[in-house]
Amino acid sequence: MPQEDTTKEKEFDLAFGNFINLVNSWVLGSITETYRATKHSENNSSPLVAFILISTTIDFVAGFFEGITDLDNPGNAGRTYKRFLERYMPGYNSENLYKDLRCKLAHNFTIGASYALIHKRYDMHGKIIPETGQIIINFENFYTDFENAIKAYISDLVKDQDLKSKFLTRYRLGIPAVFQIKGEIS
Repeated sequence: MPQEDTTKEKEFDLAFGNFINLVNSWVLGSITETYRATKHSENNSSPLVAFILISTTIDFVAGFFEGITDLDNPGNAGRTYKRFLERYMPGYNSENLYKDLRCKLAHNFTIGASYALIHKRYDMHGKIIPETGQIIINFENFYTDFENAIKAYISDLVKDQDLKSKFLTRYRLGIPAVFQIKGEIS
């Protein structure tokens, strides 16, 4: 095996391990904890922020899937997001999910006309409200579909050289990290 291939494989292995740790802790862990804190509707809370975390995490993972090259000017973020959904969450309308869920939630803390969000009603997921034409998205179903999409992407990633290359392109831009600060900051 040529030296360059070995080096690239080592780079991928390290990046992949870091990515998996990030997804399991910050991503899935944060979504789960956010949902857990709101699922019983105490103080009139709702899992809206957990929906936001999922919709923006799709953005995050889609960047690796597509191999984006610029975090400050994502350019085709909508196209990237929709392509990820079309491949890994095909049961959803990618255009509407991007526009009426992801963009509205992330930028306006609201949702568009396409959807009604609920939780703890598995039986209602995907049904249409006759009076409004809105599609119901139940949080638990959506979260399961999202987890399955992440698992499918990871499964494809370890087998597909093109996905590996795109993944490394995005990974080289950096991933979030938490630093422990000891002592006082002046």
